[in-house]
Amino acid sequence: MIETRDFGEGRLLVALLLLVFTGCRPNSVASPVPFQAIGDLDTAARQWVEETIRDLTLEELVSQLVIEWIPGGYVSPSSPDFEPLERWIVEDRIGGVSPSIGTPHAYVAKLNALQELAEIPLLVTADFENGGPGMRINGSYALPSMLPQGGGTAFPPTMAFGAVGDERFAYEYGRITAREARATGVHVLFAPVLDVNNNPENPVIASRSFGADPNLVARLGAAFVRGARDGGAFTTGKHFPGHGDTSVDSHVGLPVIEADRARLDTLELLPFARAIREGVDAIMTAHVSLPGLLGPDAVPATLSPEIMTSLLRDDLGFDGLLFTDALTMRAITEAYGIGEASVRALEAGADVLLSPKDVSTTISAVVTAIESGRLTRSKIEESVRRILEMKAKLGLHLGRTVSLDAVDEVVGSGAHLAFADSVAARSITLVSDNEGLIPINPDRPSLTVHIRYAPSTWLWANRSFSEGLLARIPDVTQVLLDERSSPEAYAAAENSLSNADRLIVSVYVPPSVGSGPEALPEAFRGLVEGSTTQRPTILLSFASPYLLRALPSVGSYLIAWGDREVSQRAAVAALFGEEVISGRLPIPLPPAHRIGEGLDRPKVTARVVSRTIEDPLVAAGIVEREPGPGPFGQEQTLADPSTVGMSADGLAKVDSIIRVALADSAASGAALAIGRHGRLVSVGAFGELAYGSGRPVTSTSLWDLASVSKVVGTTTAAMILVGEGRLDLDAMVVSYLPWWSSGDERKNEITVRQLLLHRSGLPPFRRWFFDHQGADDYKRAAADEMLDINPGVETVYSDIGIMTLAWVIEEVTQQSLDAFLSDRLWNPLGMRETRYRPEPFLRPRIAATELDTLWRKELVWGRVHDENADASGGVAGHAGLFSTVVDLSVFARMLLNGGMSPACNPTQSLGEPCPVARLEQQHIVEQDVVDLFTRRYDGTSSRALGWDTPSERSSGGDYLTSNAFGHTGYTGTSIWLDPELDLWVILLTNRVHPTRDNQKHIPLRRAVHDAAALAITDQSIRKRIP
Repeated sequence: MIETRDFGEGRLLVALLLLVFTGCRPNSVASPVPFQAIGDLDTAARQWVEETIRDLTLEELVSQLVIEWIPGGYVSPSSPDFEPLERWIVEDRIGGVSPSIGTPHAYVAKLNALQELAEIPLLVTADFENGGPGMRINGSYALPSMLPQGGGTAFPPTMAFGAVGDERFAYEYGRITAREARATGVHVLFAPVLDVNNNPENPVIASRSFGADPNLVARLGAAFVRGARDGGAFTTGKHFPGHGDTSVDSHVGLPVIEADRARLDTLELLPFARAIREGVDAIMTAHVSLPGLLGPDAVPATLSPEIMTSLLRDDLGFDGLLFTDALTMRAITEAYGIGEASVRALEAGADVLLSPKDVSTTISAVVTAIESGRLTRSKIEESVRRILEMKAKLGLHLGRTVSLDAVDEVVGSGAHLAFADSVAARSITLVSDNEGLIPINPDRPSLTVHIRYAPSTWLWANRSFSEGLLARIPDVTQVLLDERSSPEAYAAAENSLSNADRLIVSVYVPPSVGSGPEALPEAFRGLVEGSTTQRPTILLSFASPYLLRALPSVGSYLIAWGDREVSQRAAVAALFGEEVISGRLPIPLPPAHRIGEGLDRPKVTARVVSRTIEDPLVAAGIVEREPGPGPFGQEQTLADPSTVGMSADGLAKVDSIIRVALADSAASGAALAIGRHGRLVSVGAFGELAYGSGRPVTSTSLWDLASVSKVVGTTTAAMILVGEGRLDLDAMVVSYLPWWSSGDERKNEITVRQLLLHRSGLPPFRRWFFDHQGADDYKRAAADEMLDINPGVETVYSDIGIMTLAWVIEEVTQQSLDAFLSDRLWNPLGMRETRYRPEPFLRPRIAATELDTLWRKELVWGRVHDENADASGGVAGHAGLFSTVVDLSVFARMLLNGGMSPACNPTQSLGEPCPVARLEQQHIVEQDVVDLFTRRYDGTSSRALGWDTPSERSSGGDYLTSNAFGHTGYTGTSIWLDPELDLWVILLTNRVHPTRDNQKHIPLRRAVHDAAALAITDQSIRKRIP
């Protein structure tokens, strides 16, 4: 296991190398820890526990057993709404609270206020079980505008992780949930749900479970426990001994499980036994009846000593904290009343009485039971000891509040949200697609109708899915139906379908509706079933996965698992082939589909629809929106990897590696392009353009290339001029720039070739930006600069040398460097997004770089990061270019194709890098010139002319061949091309955001290139011999 609280560069390298060969294991996000980690009990902590127990009266001991539900929303301590909370803490002196729905800052403010009131620190629990933090500290909207209020990371439901089926995703689910819980003052997660949902009629567990396979639930539940432990929170396995095979909601009645001990041992108990071995901290009881175990008069399991003590503690060996489920649930209260139920729960073996609501009655009933001899004080002390030890392990006896400021560092962070999006994408499950309708090609002319059915109270249903659908098919007709829809509404929907060529149906209903035909209204079933005989029909399920029996004629069925926006975004991307579809059913869908089924679909297009957030002044109409062209390259298509000898699974592994690195704060965002045999097979966009910006990376995001500018710009310009005979590699630099050697006569001997090889003897760089401004001033500074060593003696990478080369090129062409490159390279190839000095209106598409505290005193965002390039005017030989992964793929394709780019059409040339139509082929440079510049010059260094070649610890990894060439950039960018493998890999990140003190991109680069090379299937890939 990788320890996530101390995850440095070396250990990240190990983790990424493991991913290259084994797959994805998400790991921690590096950020300050705003809370005390879980520790062992030292002598002082044990002493606090024992002294506290010794000093408590009987009533106070019993009070510690009570944890009460409280609202999670904001309330002022001076408000009347705060009074009952204060009474529970100050007068009843309960042991803890369990907040419900609220926002992160409201949680912290309320919990801190309550902790300050409590004589003994409160143990705070919460139902972060289904969707992680988003279940309780997200999902709030302002009415009537429906503006989202933000909050914690909203994951898809737990069953979506079952569809992914990977323990590493469940581990990260637990870790992120724990970190955000602790940052908001919550100590104990009421998660994971360990129920095996093997009954499709279950109205209460359903997608809260990992699935219907007990071994799957056990594996993923144990992984969640490990992740949450590493994230700093306690876990609670629930609902013991299993609530999956029920058809009654225990909130409203008493469910019955008809199972004997043999069946329990092979099904329901397997996940709990595994979690106990894994070290789960607590167990929550189930309000279910088990007549097969306890006889026809079986009491609820919560109240059964045979279940809670004999089975759980004696047979399974659990010695942690035992919570009842909420005692206000009717499965308990209708038969026993709250006082008697509380006493019976403690007699059965429970330690904590959860949410009795009538706190005073509960405490009084338990005290009376002790005084009468039904319960013993020693039993109560044993339970209180478990509670206090948990508090002490958290360090609550030393400090009980959390930092309000720290919420923003952890809760709903960009890296956490990016991981949630990744999970949602990986979970999408294509159950059937009889006519091959998925993925949809939005460019094929057809009239599409989208019918959405959702409960009228689910105001969030369809928000992101509809937005995504309209972005891809602007003329789609949308019909909204709910339980109130009249016959006239259905007639209008039927009329909308009369000329439709395709129907997309999205259904948002809870699993509690069941799995039979009655799950959907008869009129709706008739509308959809009738359509299937007349036109292609696709059904998407949000929330309940059990819809096929209601709509059996539908041949294309896609399950998104969740109804929230994270699942809606993933579903629309999958529908249009923008993400790989790889989910597998964690449940059966009788009668036709078994656990483990699911169809695969490759990613076929790189189009990514951005959720760009505008400048608020622009959005408010205060400032006019600046005009500018839309992004080029968003229609870029992808080839099927198998057609170019690559594995889709191998390419997915590359994506996983990047997601892991972003989760560890290697950068706020990244973009990737991989191509082979002239075809793009992968274009990925990960994370966000700046931490906390809400601006996701897309395929058309612009990146500061830093030193990759040297090859995409300056070196290529030199290649063109050398090919035309206008630039002599062995000519002295001063033959072009007579003024350049004024500071050191040795510079008279430096050749153009030596500038390209970094053997000029010039220093790597100088901090001229403090004292010089503008190109002319920089030329004077360069002329006055002295050499560090004699020319031609040693390879020393030098920005100043490539700056000088750019001035040579400008002298030869009598054009500025950017003008020459635009005329001869970028415009002919259609690289319209590649430029120096991007215009201000492009800033929402540009990745942020460093918070410059040295010179500019600002977050560098939309201007070149390199200080010397910035100070000299933004156009420089060594840095300054901005570009996209699609544009750079055009460039890479050209170099691997003998300097030529073929004619293309963006939507018709499948996989051809083609952001802009090229009406005819463009020949940029001859093959012999490409070979001259990209071949290693000699054995004294890895340098070629301008380019680099693989070295022992190359950024290109270990599996690119010795014929490969590439370059890296300080901001976290890289480009590598391998003529022998006919492969290119472009990785753009902003690893310097917000600080350059971050080296995690180094192992990331190597891992990405290794995985990309190992994804090749049509030839043997061997480790390069140095």
